[in-house]
Amino acid sequence: MTRITQHQLESYLWGAAVLLRGTIDAGDYKQFIFPLLFFKRLCDVFNEEIISALRDSGGDQDFALFPENHRFQIPSEGHWQEIRKVNRDVGQAIQHAMRSIEVANQDKLMGIFGDAQWTNKERLSDAMLRDLIEHFSTLELTLSNLPEDELGQGYEYLIKKFADDSGHTAAEFYTNRTVVHLMTEMLDVQPGESVYDPTCGSGGMLLSCISHLRKAGKEWRNVKLFGQERNLMTSSIARMNCFLHGIEDFQIERGDTLAEPKLVEGDHLKRFDVVLANPPYSIKQWNREAFASDPWGRNVFGVPPQGRADYAFQQHILQSLKPQSGRCAVLWPHGVLFRQEESEMRQKLIESDLIDCVLGLGPNLFYNSPMEACVLICRTQKPSVRRGKILFINAVNEVTREGGQSFLTEAQLHRVVHAYHNFKDEPGFATVSTLDDVRSKKGNLSIPLYVQAETVLQKAEAANLATNALPQDLTDFIDNSIKFRNSLGRLNEFSAFKFTVPKDSVAANPKWGELSLFNRSTWERVRFGDVANNPSVSVTDRNTLGIEKIISLDNIDSDSLSIRRSEQFDSNPSFKTYFKKGQTLFGKRRAYLRKVAVAECNGVCTQNILVFETSNPQRMLPEFLPFLCRSERFLDYAIATSKGSLFPNADWRHISKFEFYLPSLDQQRRIIKVLQSLNGIINDHETLQGTLKQACKNFFNTTVEHGRNLASSEECKSWREVPLSEVVDFLDRQRKPIKESERSKRRGDYPYYGASGVIDTIDDFIFDEPLLLLGEDGANIVDRSSPLAFRVDGKIWVNNHAHVLRVKKPNSLIYVEYYLESLDYKPFVTGTAQPKLNKGVCESILMPIPDSNLQVEIERHLLAFEDAQEAQAKSAKQAKQLLSALLNQFIGTCT
Repeated sequence: MTRITQHQLESYLWGAAVLLRGTIDAGDYKQFIFPLLFFKRLCDVFNEEIISALRDSGGDQDFALFPENHRFQIPSEGHWQEIRKVNRDVGQAIQHAMRSIEVANQDKLMGIFGDAQWTNKERLSDAMLRDLIEHFSTLELTLSNLPEDELGQGYEYLIKKFADDSGHTAAEFYTNRTVVHLMTEMLDVQPGESVYDPTCGSGGMLLSCISHLRKAGKEWRNVKLFGQERNLMTSSIARMNCFLHGIEDFQIERGDTLAEPKLVEGDHLKRFDVVLANPPYSIKQWNREAFASDPWGRNVFGVPPQGRADYAFQQHILQSLKPQSGRCAVLWPHGVLFRQEESEMRQKLIESDLIDCVLGLGPNLFYNSPMEACVLICRTQKPSVRRGKILFINAVNEVTREGGQSFLTEAQLHRVVHAYHNFKDEPGFATVSTLDDVRSKKGNLSIPLYVQAETVLQKAEAANLATNALPQDLTDFIDNSIKFRNSLGRLNEFSAFKFTVPKDSVAANPKWGELSLFNRSTWERVRFGDVANNPSVSVTDRNTLGIEKIISLDNIDSDSLSIRRSEQFDSNPSFKTYFKKGQTLFGKRRAYLRKVAVAECNGVCTQNILVFETSNPQRMLPEFLPFLCRSERFLDYAIATSKGSLFPNADWRHISKFEFYLPSLDQQRRIIKVLQSLNGIINDHETLQGTLKQACKNFFNTTVEHGRNLASSEECKSWREVPLSEVVDFLDRQRKPIKESERSKRRGDYPYYGASGVIDTIDDFIFDEPLLLLGEDGANIVDRSSPLAFRVDGKIWVNNHAHVLRVKKPNSLIYVEYYLESLDYKPFVTGTAQPKLNKGVCESILMPIPDSNLQVEIERHLLAFEDAQEAQAKSAKQAKQLLSALLNQFIGTCT
């Protein structure tokens, strides 16, 4: 058997999950896939150990079965090969085999396979389980085929994939790995130390410490890992994760850390050198009364409110640190830094001089949540230079978003880690503050109060916000605005040109013919196929061609030459057309969508994308090609020659015959310079639009989260949390049905709305008042392919796929719209074949509501964001219209 590559392993692992699709919920994949993977690995390694022992003993069968020759014991009735023979009651056979292995290895494996319902045939039929077993049987997971570190990487890949698929439940067992890596680097785990995670999930933070030492070439086998996890299946996954990474010196306990800490020594908690944690955020179901008289002394700074147990976890972690070497990094939402109801505990924590660093991270780094995250780093014994001081780092802009995922790059990680170890002021990024500075702000640790931002707007906001921080995205917006204004200067050269050329201009002034971009006297009549070709390279092994990205037609935006997204690397066979950096990608399917892009790297794409390149750079420059393909005349020709009615496709045979006038090389160079400048401005506009939209979204989400925190406080009267049914009325859509005779009469006066916005179908119900529409179609809710909630001003037709909401207080319309659009609806969707968002479920959704004055202020900010977005969109539209006009001048067809 040959070595298993990482790509083979990932395809193999995810292929098992694909078999379960449509049978069980995505959130339940892990309780079946992980145990089967671990079961298969144990048996394959056991076989490998037998072969090795037979070779060493000259074929002695008894010797080969000695327990000393095996890491784990596999009873004959519990072996994988025995399960493959079973045709009926397969689930029961799997369950018996797993239990027999646990009993044979009680000291290490008892309970490790979890409590999955293998015998429930309504969920997993015998046929489905046999398919799974045969799928796993296609590879031998021996150590020689798949070393422990490589299998561990594959296991982590599967955990990440399950997190992507399981949506709102992902945070229970998965934390963004780049954030985990950052926390590990900052704490700098050393050989021989002990590491603890009180809410360890799948064990990713613990294993990150091992990875850190391995990467540094340091001894890692003497590091002891400890963890506790409330969920049985997740704690089992953590144990399997450790074993599959080749780690045996660990202790993972199952149980509620706050209610019943399992890692204790005598009358006190066991203490560790390093603690990393991402505790559950603001849980309400916990025993506050018991914590008030905690026998482990974890309430030294006070008792947190019932509505949020955050400081209960924080105090548990601090009590778990060794007195001399203890240090911890805990991932929290920003609320722990400034919430009023926790201010007394926070001030006591500050006075203890345990806080070493407060690190602010950007949005979307909490899994499936847009909130900004922060890391609180504490030390029981600070170095002398750090005593009486706290380092604040504002790394909110050190985040990268690609393909719908947010993460930290190596450069961003390095900058934060360097600032932490350097412990010096860095304008706009890091500030060392004394405890007196913090006392003067009444113990408020909100980062913008300490790290003075570099723009006037940021400084003003940081000074004014005592309990919250306006999203740092505004800084990005200001910076991008400056960049945009600077980019306008790139068109200075173009300002001297004219759009029309008098017929006698060349004769009257020969130099005009040399300078004008529009003088066609030297242009050459050519066919597209004369100056470009369609390299069609089919890819079977992606590893051999240096492929960096996988591009589908959905990853290319209309009227944009940039590719801003890419697909996940998987085994999808439809991605097999190879392209190289610098080539032009043209969307041949439904060419009227105007999808043209320049490849920024090597990759593969779907077959509904044509790849173009210049065949003779001495006639047409490569940089001219994408603009030619984006011109209206080229696109009109591609559309007109497309074949097919439902999904028309353009093809190379016809496109190669497109005739046009090609400028001279010198003119091409100057034309390219102008067009690239203008295209750069359009890209700047698009960046501004995205930044401003995200800033608006994060401003609202941060405000609402702060309001929800206040709503749970008995002292606060400005916010309250109520069900949606108290805020809106769900209108009866059949109240005003439209008769057939009325449809044609009013069709031109009333726009049509459905679950995804304006639609083009005949609908059934009409309204004529300010309303909100909320999508009912569960498929749209899951993939968020379009806005779920949007306001309309009346005179609309609505179909059966949208809820119609009337806000009871009209002046709350904007606030309610933004709240409904910000929600994650996955927990509320019912049904599988036709998922829906039902009215009864919607009515019970809790919504934080501010008092009238505060609501007016919030909506004023939201409208300001909308005005800015509208102005920006108008400017972007004008830039695109200008580019289109220029292309029509530069690309002339032959008539």
